[in-house]
Amino acid sequence: MRSDRSGVYEGLRLWVVVVAIAAIGFAIAFHFAKPAPPHALVMATGSAAGAYQAYGERFRDELARSGITLELRPTAGSVENLALLAAGEVDVAFVQGGTEPQGSAARAGDPGVPGYAGIASLYYEPLWIFHRADVDLARLTGLAGRRVEIGPEGSGTRAVALALLQANGIDAGTATLGALPTAAAVDALLAGEADALFMVAGAQSELLRRLLDEDGHAVRLLDMTRHEAYARNFHFLSPLVLPEGALDLGRNLPDRDVHLLAPTAALVGRAGLHDAFPALFIEAARTIFSHGGVFEAEGEFPSPRRVAVPLGKAAEQYFRDGPSFLYRVLPFGVAAIVDRFKILLLPLITLLFPLFKLTPPLYRWRIRSKIYRWYKQIRRVDLRVTSEAPAGEQRAALVAELEAVQREVEAVRVPPSYMGEYYTLCAHLDWVMQRARG
Repeated sequence: MRSDRSGVYEGLRLWVVVVAIAAIGFAIAFHFAKPAPPHALVMATGSAAGAYQAYGERFRDELARSGITLELRPTAGSVENLALLAAGEVDVAFVQGGTEPQGSAARAGDPGVPGYAGIASLYYEPLWIFHRADVDLARLTGLAGRRVEIGPEGSGTRAVALALLQANGIDAGTATLGALPTAAAVDALLAGEADALFMVAGAQSELLRRLLDEDGHAVRLLDMTRHEAYARNFHFLSPLVLPEGALDLGRNLPDRDVHLLAPTAALVGRAGLHDAFPALFIEAARTIFSHGGVFEAEGEFPSPRRVAVPLGKAAEQYFRDGPSFLYRVLPFGVAAIVDRFKILLLPLITLLFPLFKLTPPLYRWRIRSKIYRWYKQIRRVDLRVTSEAPAGEQRAALVAELEAVQREVEAVRVPPSYMGEYYTLCAHLDWVMQRARG
């Protein structure tokens, strides 16, 4: 009889089975675990000298704090940015309101919907319309027959300008619509080579200041007196008022209150962008834009409203619930790893917990089964001895059967905690064997 290590051996065999089952569950769960977020992203900005490029550099600095490398790709503007997102050539992009495909409010990834989703709106981008001072212009309808610079192909300025002009019955057939870059268009207007200019720019733009310096002399800033009506018809536009002197109190720029229209600049991500990144970009946007500006109230941006395209699920969740617990308490890289493997808790809960509960009774059953499985043989022999009164060869066969059982019993491994049951079995075996021998 060997009993000193029997419990260890039997328990080890059971735990090997438990670990194997858990490993299979983990392997299956790992197959469905989210991929790790990449360490490098590509952002489409705009012209190399424009605001999008400058803000892209600030995003690059903010994301570098979390170990993410952000590559900036200059482009012609929002229209091109959306095309790059849809083609999967960039991961995130600045997009101006009014440049997205109209008529669809579906999410990215739905059938027939372009492959991108909104992350957040960032700030207002006022639309400035300047015209030559000697051109009498009160409304956009007065641009019929004029030479109008509306921005290069692929730019957000051109998309918004075309929409507003069309609403006033003006198109390429009724006016000469130029496509010069903004700086060249400003030069053309100041030189009298263009009658009017559409420009989307921030209040700190050097080109804007250059035109405002000539306001009332060579050029005139158009007051969009019907700005509320435009905003009702074009929901991507917000009506704004630029107060007298707001841009330069000392020089009183502008010298009057001016009504403006403004789309918003938004950050948009491609479909399939890792769920960890929208929150990271929104947090960076809070650092960059939450202080407000000439048109923006403090804390107004970043915002889930007036985004160029419908928000993605991850961005919606962030604006609704805030950053998740993991990303609040852990660095981004560590939180992303932990978040990725949350799904592995499923096998831990559904497999290991029941297995832990089942293993002790299974262990007891395995040990006792070694003891009790011989009782059927012993009982069968005992019944034949008492009921049949065998003699000769029959009795010898019964004794031989009991001796075979005895050899098996003496060889069995039984842990010390079950020795009482083991010796009870041995006693019963000896008693029946004595009866069988007569």
